[in-house]
Parts: sequence; structure tokens; C-alpha cells
Amino acid sequence: MQEPLAERLRRAQARLRRHLVLALMGWSVLVGGSLTWNIQNEMHQTEQLATREARIHFNKDIAFRRWATQHGGVYVPVDERTPPSPWMAHIPDRDVVTDSGQQLTLMNPAYMLRQMMEEYAAEYSVRGRITSLKPLNPDNAADAWETSVLQRFATSDVREISEVVDGPDGPQLRLMRAMITETGCLKCHAGQGYEVGDIRGGIGVSVPLEGFRSLQSSALRLQTVSHGIIWMVGIVGIGIVGSRNRKRMEDELDDERLVVELSHRNQTILNSVGEGIVGIDDKCAVVFASPSVTRILGWSEAELMGKKFHDLIEPGSRVEGVPCPGVNSCCPTLMSAQGRQSVGELLRRKGAAPLPVEVQSSPVMEGGRVTGAVLVFHDISERQENEARRHELLERLERSNHDLQDFAYVVSHDLQEPLRMVSSYLGLVTRRYDDRLDDDGREFIAFAVDGAKRMSRMISDLVEFSRVETRGHEFAPVDMSQVVDDGLANLALSIDETKAEITIQPNLPDASGDREQLVRVVQNLVGNALKFRNPACPPQIRIGGRVRADGRREYWVTDNGIGIAPEYHQRIFMIFQRVGATKVDGTGIGLSVVKRIIERHGGEIHVVSELGQGATFSFDLPG
Repeated sequence: MQEPLAERLRRAQARLRRHLVLALMGWSVLVGGSLTWNIQNEMHQTEQLATREARIHFNKDIAFRRWATQHGGVYVPVDERTPPSPWMAHIPDRDVVTDSGQQLTLMNPAYMLRQMMEEYAAEYSVRGRITSLKPLNPDNAADAWETSVLQRFATSDVREISEVVDGPDGPQLRLMRAMITETGCLKCHAGQGYEVGDIRGGIGVSVPLEGFRSLQSSALRLQTVSHGIIWMVGIVGIGIVGSRNRKRMEDELDDERLVVELSHRNQTILNSVGEGIVGIDDKCAVVFASPSVTRILGWSEAELMGKKFHDLIEPGSRVEGVPCPGVNSCCPTLMSAQGRQSVGELLRRKGAAPLPVEVQSSPVMEGGRVTGAVLVFHDISERQENEARRHELLERLERSNHDLQDFAYVVSHDLQEPLRMVSSYLGLVTRRYDDRLDDDGREFIAFAVDGAKRMSRMISDLVEFSRVETRGHEFAPVDMSQVVDDGLANLALSIDETKAEITIQPNLPDASGDREQLVRVVQNLVGNALKFRNPACPPQIRIGGRVRADGRREYWVTDNGIGIAPEYHQRIFMIFQRVGATKVDGTGIGLSVVKRIIERHGGEIHVVSELGQGATFSFDLPG
């Protein structure tokens, strides 16, 4: 299966490479076309800008010429630059003398405009000319370009021509417009045979393109750089898309390969799994059965296919099949949209007794509706036998515990009498024969009496320890401040004898629990603090509490006693465990009772202490 997948991957990658090459070529053509169009547009705009400036200058010259023509020319003082024009000698009054004796000469519009154009060209590099094919002044004779333009004016309807030509100072935009003979022109040119409306020549303007070309070059560089960046971004984008598509194809083939492997693995698992796996459709008919089903029930796969699953359930089981009048109406308990798990089903076997199994169903959903289910079942006959034995053992254990509790109560009650009798008779011996006893005898009797008393207290504590779980009261809200007061009241004599200083945090948080047992907890913890006090100073005991973030109540009892070494922190909560060298009165059961009460309340008790530095007992209770 690996070779066909590899071949498909190779073909897909080849197809992807072709698409990437086409995309790269198309993108390059698109960006190149855009760059070419923008370059041509920039060049056209440059020429338009130059033409616009030429027209501006041309209109200026036309306005000056028209003004001079309308006024028949102007008289100016005669000087070296403006001598009387020999080409206007035929005009009467060409030269006049003012009353003050100053000599003036007439400048016709052409003479005036030519002089103005020369000055403007010297200042701004924009040259203007008035020219004609039959000029009065030879200086106004047309050059080669002007001659060709004037000939086109004479032979066509064109009245304005502009072209870019190479001049001595570089490329220039030359614009010429036909000059039409007006009435004022005949004053000087009537002798040449012109009439009003004739094309007498042309007025031209030459605009240097160096500045425009410089701006154009900057714009073209910007266009080239920007298009290059756009092209590179597109190339990178195409590369990224190609890489992702390649990765996607590889992932799809990997997923397909994984599906094939998983299918093979699942088939292997189905062949080896111990549970029976059955698939049913929306009519409760079996459409799939794992090999283990045949092994467990004895039916062949052919016998199971199409069979209603509820027909395999033994009548009287917890779940039975029901008639199937329509789609999704059969075996509703097995095809629930929430799924279900049933215990104690009896499935029919071929040629054998029904088998107790546990059936777990998972619905198959399509379009929001149940179209079938997958049922998994396994043999629970051995588990049922084990559960039956476990229930029997639990019942026997419960009876045994009950008997032990009764025995403990009877024993504690019956043992108290002999102990009281021993104590009473020893006291009677002491009183009656005290004068006959020596010091050793009196000491021996005292040891015996003390032992009997300690045995009596130990029996009482053992009974209390055994009844923490069985004789406790129901949990109820408890005022912990009142619980502390009651516990301290029971220890009032010991507190006075030891001159203990007890500090209670005001407004202790309330808790939920067995009030009597909680009083015993406070009494035992404070009593221990009094017993294991530091002989050098009076006991100082602090009681406090808080509400934790999880809602449980935490309380603590801190003292300044002799402390507990860290290695004994766990042992002190064990029954009959006494640690350290200090000998105090007690049975060693008090902290064990406290721990058992706290555990009954679902909490824990801890101690923080160092030898000689006091101790802090903390425990938690439900809120």
C-alpha cells in the first residue's frame, strides 16, 4: 500500500509544481504589464506637463502680441538694442521726435515680441519665436523644424503642432501655432500680399525637458522599485501557498496512511479483544459483529447478521427488546441518544445456558438523529460470583463488628467492677492496717491503686474510641465559640491550677458537625497543652479559626509548651503511643480519639512543632 501512496504523492507534487510555475509566470506578466503601463503613463504625463507649460508661455506671447497689434505697435526710445527697423521704413511715422527732442521709433508686434522672447529665454530658458516662410526680418526666418510645420499649416487644417526634438541644449518640447493675419497686421505686411485670415506664419515656444525628465526618472525609479517589491511579495506568497499545499498534500496522504494503519490495527484489536462488539442499525438489526461475539455466544457471523439484537436478550432480563413499528422505535433503552450501561443482561447462547453480561451502548448520530448504536458486552458471571461472596463477607464482617462493639461494652462494664473492688479493698487495707505496714508496703499498695485507676481510665477511653463512629450524633450547625467555651469549662480546675492564659479569637467561624464530639476535640487539645506545659512559665494557649477558600473551616490550638520533635509528629496520633521523656498522667488515647473524630467529619489534623518551642495543632471541619 505504501508504493501507490508514494506514487500519488509524486504526481500531486508534479502537478503542484506546474501550477506554481504557471502562477509565477502569470504574476510576472501581470506585474511587468503594470510596470510597462505605468512607465508609459509617466512618460505621457511628462510630455503633457511640458506641453501644458509650453501652452502657458504661448498664451502669454499671444496676449502680448495681440495687445501690441490692437494698438498698432508701440513707440520706444531709440538705443543700440532697439534701432529703427529698416524693414518698416515704408511705414509712415516710423520715427517720431517728442516735444522734448527725444527720438522714438515704432516697434511692430513682431519686433516687440521677439525682443521680449529673447529676454525671457535668457532668464528662464524658455524660448519663443515668431517666424514665417516670408519674413520681413531675415532673423525671423524659419529653421528646418519650423519650415516643416509651417508647410503642414499651409497644406492641412492643422493649426497647432507639438513635438519633442533634440536641441543644442538637450531634448526640448517645441510647440507652434499658426499665426492668422488680422487687420492690425496689414499695417506692416500688406505689402507682402497678405489678407485678413491668411496664415502669415507661426508663433513657437521651446521648453527644455531636462527638469521634466529628471522628475520623470525619479517617478520611474519609484515605479520600478515598488513593482519589484510587489513582485517579490507575490513570489513569496506563491511560495508560501505552494509550501502549504505541499504540506497539506503530504498530511492528507499521511492521514490516509494512518487510517489504513489504524484500520489494520483496529481489525487486529477486534480479532483479539475479549469483549463482544456489535453494531446495530436504526431498526435494531445487527450489521457488524466482532470475532469475539462468535466466540462468546457461539453464533456464527452469518447467523448474527440481520438478526434483531433484542432477540438475543433472554426474556426476563433487565433490558428486553420491544417491537419495532418504525424507525428509531426499537430497543429505545439501547439506542438512547445519551448512551447507557446496563448490568445483569442475559444473552442467549447457541447450545448453552444464557450468559450474564454487562452491555454498554454508544449511539451513532447523523444529522442530529440516532441512526444506530455500537454495543459492547463482556462476561460478568465471575464478577457476579465475586460480588455475591463479597456481600456475604460484608454481612459477616458487619455482624462481627456489631458483636465486637457489644463485647467491648460488656467487657468494659464487667471489668470496671473488679477494678473498683480492687481499689476499694486496697483502700480498706490501707486504712485498717496502716500502722502495721512499713514504707515499702504503703508504696506497693499505692502503686496497685494507681494501676487500677489507670486501668479504669484506659477502659473508658477505649470504649469512647470504639464508639466515635457508631455512637455519634447527626451533623448539625455548630457555634464553635460556644464549643470552645464548653471545652474550657470542663478544664476549669486544671486551668486555675496551672494559671494558664488562654486567648480565644473573637467570632470563630461556625461549622457543621457533632457538637459533643467537637467539645471533646477542644478539651483534649487544650488538656494536652496543659499537661505538656513548660515548667519555667505559665501556659499560654491561643485558639483561632478561619474560613478557607474551599469553604471548609480551619481551627488551631497553639501553646508554648515543651514541644514535639518532628520525628514524633505522626506517632502521637496512634493509640497508646507516648513519646518523649516527660511523664504525665494519661492513657495515650486522647489524640487518637481527636484524630478519629476529625476524620469522621471528613477532615485532617496536623501538628507543627519543634522540641522546646511549643506546638500548633490545626484541623478542618465542613462549613
